[in-house]
Amino acid sequence: MAVNGVTHQKTIQDIINASENKANERNTDGLGKDDFLKLLITQLTHQDPMNPVDDKEFIAQMAQFSTLEQMQNMNSDFSQIKAFSMIGKTVTASIINKGTNAQEVIQGIVDSVTIENGKSILNVNGKDVPVDSVISVEGERIIHNDEDISKYTGLIGHKVEGIVYDSSTADMIGVAGVLKEIQRGIYENYGVLDGVSVNVAAINTEFVSADPEFRTNYLTSNLGEKVNLIISDGNGGEVPVTGVLNNFHVEDSGRITAVLDRVQISVDSIYKIKENLDSINDEAAGEGGEME
Repeated sequence: MAVNGVTHQKTIQDIINASENKANERNTDGLGKDDFLKLLITQLTHQDPMNPVDDKEFIAQMAQFSTLEQMQNMNSDFSQIKAFSMIGKTVTASIINKGTNAQEVIQGIVDSVTIENGKSILNVNGKDVPVDSVISVEGERIIHNDEDISKYTGLIGHKVEGIVYDSSTADMIGVAGVLKEIQRGIYENYGVLDGVSVNVAAINTEFVSADPEFRTNYLTSNLGEKVNLIISDGNGGEVPVTGVLNNFHVEDSGRITAVLDRVQISVDSIYKIKENLDSINDEAAGEGGEME
C-alpha cells in the first residue's frame, strides 16, 4: 500500500506571514524573537515525517533567527539613543488618546526619557510619548537666567553655609565662609565666599605624580594664587573646588587643611546665614579708637 507524501509543507516564512497577519489584526507590534523560536519549534513539530526538514534548511533558519535577534537588539539600542538625544529639544508627536481613542498632536520640550519593556518613552508636558510617534524635532531649548540678583545683596558681609557639589557623581560637601559678592551665571546665580576652610584630598590636575610631597609642594608654590583642588568631607565624599589659596596647614598625620577665598557656591544651596561678628567687632574697635 502506497503512502502519499504531503505535497505542500509550510516553511517558517509561511508561518511568520500568517502570524503577522493575525498580529496586525490584534493591533500588536509584530513578532519578537520568542515568537520566532516558537514558530520554528511549531514547524519542526508539524513537519512531514516522510519528508523532514533538511539539515541545511534548519541551519539556515537558525541563522535567520540569530539575524532577527541581532536586528531587534540594534533597533532597541538605536531607539534609546535617539530618545536620549531628544532631551531638551522641542518635539511634535502624533499619539492615540487612550481615553477618546482619537488622534492627538502633542508638542513640547522633552524633559526626560524612560525605558519601559524595552521601549523608549519621552516625557513631554507631563505626557508619555513613544519615541516612534515623534514626527518632528526642533533645536535645543535655550535657558536664560533672568533672576534679579539684587535681592541677595543683603547677604553680603554675612557668614553663610552652603553646598559645593560634583554634578558627575552627585557628591555634596557643606562649606562656610563670608559672602563677598553675588555673581550672575547662565543657568543660576552664585555667591562668592572668602575664608572657606577645606580638607584637601588631592590636587585637581591631569598630571599624575608619585611624589608624596606633591600636594604640599603645589600648595606652597601657589599661595595667593588660584588653585584647583579636590576636597573631602572625611566620609568618602569628594568634590572639585576652585579658589584662591589663602593659607594651608599640614598635620602630623599628613592631613592637609586649607583656607580658600573666592569660592563659588549656588545661592540656592545656602542653608544658613549668620552675622559676621568679626566684622562687627572690627568696626566697634575702630569707633572706640576714634573716640579716644
